[in-house]
Amino acid sequence: VIEIHSCVRTRVRSYTAVCCLRGVASVRFGTTFLCGRDDDDDDDVDVVDDDGDETSGETVVAVVGGGGGGGDDDEGERGGGFRVVKAAAGADADADAEEEDKFLGRKGKRTGDEVSKYAEKEAETLRAGAGMQYEFGKPQAPQETWEPFAREARVGLVREYAKGAGADVVAASLHICVEDDAYESRTSVCLPREAYIKRMDKLVNEFMQRDMSYMSEKDKLDGDKVIAAVERYLFEEQQYRPPTGWREAFSPYRTYFHNVIAQKVGIPATLAAIYIGFLERLKAKGGLACGDVSVLLRVRRGADPTPRRPWGIKAGDAVPEGSVVCTSDMVVRQQLMALKRAFWPWEWDDSRDSGFLLAVESAAYGKDDRMNTAAGVVGIIQPTGRPFGDLKMATLVTERLAELDGGVGYEARDMGVLLYHGGYRADALRTLAAFQQWKATARLTSTIVEISDTNTTVATQSPDFAWVAGDPVLAARLALREDEALAKVVVELNRDALEHQFADV
Repeated sequence: VIEIHSCVRTRVRSYTAVCCLRGVASVRFGTTFLCGRDDDDDDDVDVVDDDGDETSGETVVAVVGGGGGGGDDDEGERGGGFRVVKAAAGADADADAEEEDKFLGRKGKRTGDEVSKYAEKEAETLRAGAGMQYEFGKPQAPQETWEPFAREARVGLVREYAKGAGADVVAASLHICVEDDAYESRTSVCLPREAYIKRMDKLVNEFMQRDMSYMSEKDKLDGDKVIAAVERYLFEEQQYRPPTGWREAFSPYRTYFHNVIAQKVGIPATLAAIYIGFLERLKAKGGLACGDVSVLLRVRRGADPTPRRPWGIKAGDAVPEGSVVCTSDMVVRQQLMALKRAFWPWEWDDSRDSGFLLAVESAAYGKDDRMNTAAGVVGIIQPTGRPFGDLKMATLVTERLAELDGGVGYEARDMGVLLYHGGYRADALRTLAAFQQWKATARLTSTIVEISDTNTTVATQSPDFAWVAGDPVLAARLALREDEALAKVVVELNRDALEHQFADV
């Protein structure tokens, strides 16, 4: 089939056309044909190629001029316009009718040609983006580009956390930001952590030049006055503050250090990181002649769920009830726990500070009920409302918490269930089996509680930062449900592993 894409009238009352010959390998796209009138009255359009040879044996579709010249019996001819003339060489009338139905109005183009153009453009786009990764239509850098950023940040976080209370809390917090930014955005440019470190240094330099320069030497030796000056500068002049509502307190945007230091609104743990980092840099510059300062956070909110900012006291002073002295490693862990809570794609039990129960029960009984199970890109199917959280990011955060714990403990248990829902069943089996072995051999505090008139010993975890203390009997019941569901999941994973093993044999 020869399709005429454009026609130009010439002085010899014929037309030069740019044609596309399909199905004939010897003629390439763009071959120019000279299309004349039907001068020999044989019901064929005479088509001559560039060499002057007459072309025959193919169905020729040509757009010819409609003004003047021979062909008075041509049907549908209009002066000054264009019409479609078909000449069939060895083709029947039904094929001609089918061919005519494929035309798209006045353009004289067919649907197949339009599709081919889009296909060619798509192929060109894919060739230009070779090596790129695409997810939900978003172009991303290759894995070998962003993965080194995440790997380096993970190593830096583990190294800083191992220093304990002497860790650089600013650097450790930024390591969390860099890894999550690289993993989530697949960026080819690393998050500029040095810029945020310079921002911290700028805060300290400005405080020393403007505020401390007006303090007398006696006031500089008074710890209470120095603490008041620091908190006035950070929380009044610079206006760093916690979120106004408790729901916003579980937002990743209010947790990441680089967002908080720029937007000046963050959860208490990140504000404490800024406070501790500020004091460390102030001490390094000789601005803490009064002695060390301890940063406190409230850990039991009681009936008031509003987040409170950190505050400082002189080292050695009595710690108020319901608060705890924050160290660098403790603040880093709290930030990771807040991110885990924010990304967790199941309902979170604030009274137990855990969302494990729904996750493990959906894994154990998901074949009977699809609720709370993973469904591709949709996320975790919720019984009511839209899906929330992020399974991949929750796995990444929990993986870091488990690594900071040495690969054992309840964070490893949570990671095992997340791996199960993510489809990594072999990794989930190894992780959950290691947790059960650790739980059987570790020294855990056992609590004797009364359940249904019988005494049952239940091994319960004692988190360092519990939210609101709940009913111990209810907590024991929920712990038993978790153990039963977890045992069922491990049995299922072991059965699958054995089936694959015998299938390979």
